[in-house]
Amino acid sequence: MEGRYAEGTIEIVTYDDHELGPQDPGGTRLLYTITEYHYTGEMNGNGHHAYLQRISPSGTGPFLVMARIVGSLGGKQGSFMTEGSGTRGPRGPIDVDWHIVPGTGTGELAGATGSGKVTTTGDGVVRYTLTYHVPGL
Repeated sequence: MEGRYAEGTIEIVTYDDHELGPQDPGGTRLLYTITEYHYTGEMNGNGHHAYLQRISPSGTGPFLVMARIVGSLGGKQGSFMTEGSGTRGPRGPIDVDWHIVPGTGTGELAGATGSGKVTTTGDGVVRYTLTYHVPGL
């Protein structure tokens, strides 16, 4: 996708895991997780996320995530929704591929599209990248 490029960091505001269903005899867990993150950089604001995760006894596994990001992107104000999937390590999500859900942009971000990645570095810093298009930018 052609467009503008954004990058920055993500800080955890809240993070709350919840078990789904009865305990699995093999030790695999099914979780839903509700989080709020603060984004800084070209994308600046807060994200409200819901994860569905399958966690193995080693603490790793796949997940799906949906979110609403409220703030600014490329200096334009508004919100948009995202969807993604990734891998969780023993200390939380480590790699996410995500995209802006078409048609969910509000305010100056109406019509926003894009896709990106979230990675957690060895020192625990969470970074995002996003290639995006906002009409009028």
